[in-house]
Amino acid sequence: MAQGANQDQTDAYLKRTRYTTFSSLPTGCSGELISLFTSDGAEIRAMLYTPSRPSRTVVTFSHPRVDVQRHFQIVDFLEAGYAVFAHNSRWLNNDVATTHEHLLLDVAAAMRYLRTDREFENVVLLGTSGGGSLYAFYQAQAGTAPADRLRDLPWGDPLDLGAEDMPQADAIILTAAHTGQGKLLERIIDPSVVDEDDPMAVDPRLDMYDPANGFRERPEQSRYSPEFLLSYRAAQHERVRQLDTLAFARIEEQRRFGAMQADPALGGTDGRGQIEVRRRAAGTRYMVVYRTTANPAYLDLRLEPSDRVQGGIWSLQPEVDNFGEWGLARLVTPRAWLSTWSGISSRASLVDNAAGLHLPTLVITGTADRDIYPSDSEAVYAATPHPDKSLVMIAGADHYLRPSGPKGEGKDTRAESREHTQKWMSERFPV
Repeated sequence: MAQGANQDQTDAYLKRTRYTTFSSLPTGCSGELISLFTSDGAEIRAMLYTPSRPSRTVVTFSHPRVDVQRHFQIVDFLEAGYAVFAHNSRWLNNDVATTHEHLLLDVAAAMRYLRTDREFENVVLLGTSGGGSLYAFYQAQAGTAPADRLRDLPWGDPLDLGAEDMPQADAIILTAAHTGQGKLLERIIDPSVVDEDDPMAVDPRLDMYDPANGFRERPEQSRYSPEFLLSYRAAQHERVRQLDTLAFARIEEQRRFGAMQADPALGGTDGRGQIEVRRRAAGTRYMVVYRTTANPAYLDLRLEPSDRVQGGIWSLQPEVDNFGEWGLARLVTPRAWLSTWSGISSRASLVDNAAGLHLPTLVITGTADRDIYPSDSEAVYAATPHPDKSLVMIAGADHYLRPSGPKGEGKDTRAESREHTQKWMSERFPV
């Protein structure tokens, strides 16, 4: 009987909060499938949702790899009278080769479509999680004079954003946005890896899951000393630097064979030699990055104080997840590593790009998020220069704005987030 009652309560909550997505549109609203081509020829697909009455304002959703076309917040904006444009990236559901500079071309294509083809007066960017750092990167570049925009990729190949038509947005909402995929990964990558080809090799001095360093089985809380943490963070940075070195070396190797391919002298070699050069010039050697779920703050709640519970973003057992077959940046090209996942080389740092957000900005996050902490959102808010900026902390909300931890009990945290967001929108973009 009790189990049935609990299930009834869960079902009611899922229905009330549209737990992860939605199954139908509000009465009078409609959706239209849109196909767009970027300036470099990539195709991106989107859904344009329109409310029951015409709207001058559209709210956009995107993410480097996640399908945003059924994001749970879409219905909220439609019910409030706003149009919604949810555009997926060229690397939907597969970020092995994702480079953020090319993602900016995806966003630019969406912005041109909304401004020119659909003639929306107001465009509001809404970036959730990795969508936040992506949109901030775009807006920072769009707001920069074309002559001063990026002209290359992190490994030196040309990509001139100064030649790209990049319409600016009118406002940005950052929801549970981390500080950038590279910055996030540097905080959670395991520095005890001693051999990038051996996922089980461990340096015990840097193993946060070793009891000798402060790890304890739940319900006991782990305790890491300041000395251990200092060494640990330095070693994390060093591992990222070494992976950068590996990525640059593999790109340089490919370039070397590309130069050989272009050399007229290649014609004097035998057929097999020519084939080998062409293969190596075209081929990409992937990087396998093991053990990327190892942040001491997962288990020592004295670090980055908040009302979260112990655990990582994927589960309550990061010590197991860290050695699992799946994880962030597990399989990437060298170019994707440098552009997206390197905390050193990636340019998609939310805090850095927040300095270029010269537009109304709302930062909203949950204080029970196990991977993004109040200090992260505070840093983004502080870095944003526009005077019209707001920071909202939803107590007891996790990364997906669901209730979590002791402060989330009995709360509808998504409804609380919705109220803040819609009030902010109505004050700036009345329907």
